[in-house]
Amino acid sequence: MDKTTQVIDVLSMGYGTVSRSVMSDRKLTVEAKAIYAYFAACIGAGDTSFPTVGEISKDLNMSEERFRKHQKNLIERGYLTIRKDTAANGRYSTNVYVIQERVANG
Repeated sequence: MDKTTQVIDVLSMGYGTVSRSVMSDRKLTVEAKAIYAYFAACIGAGDTSFPTVGEISKDLNMSEERFRKHQKNLIERGYLTIRKDTAANGRYSTNVYVIQERVANG
């Protein structure tokens, strides 16, 4: 049987930077760190809109409930804020995720 090798440029969809302070924060769960890295990669790709919670959950192989639990960990520690942007017609809003560059130590 003939085997073929496909080469994938892993940086082709964008990449982000995750600070060591996030990775060494022992009050963050490993899932929270994965979510943070996911958002950093989206921002690093130049994306201004993010996938839905459902899509992110699928990409990270976790339920939406689990995602929300660990996302809350990031928010509580000050690494992430969520802003709602309402459409021009005022009918729906989208989440804008903002990674904080500075957080309170503690």
